[in-house]
Amino acid sequence: MNWFPLIKEYYLMGLYTDTQLDIFVNASWITADQRSEMIEAKSETSTSSQTSSQA
Repeated sequence: MNWFPLIKEYYLMGLYTDTQLDIFVNASWITADQRSEMIEAKSETSTSSQTSSQA
């Protein structure tokens, strides 16, 4: 099963932490590259939402 889309959705919603992503990498549910992609996407989302709320 491809867990990446579900894990990414839940991570971006704040239901999973960075530590939990490490567990998923160790369990081979996602790759280290996918983990990095999710962390980057979340930081971009946080940055854009902070910018729009300050406008």
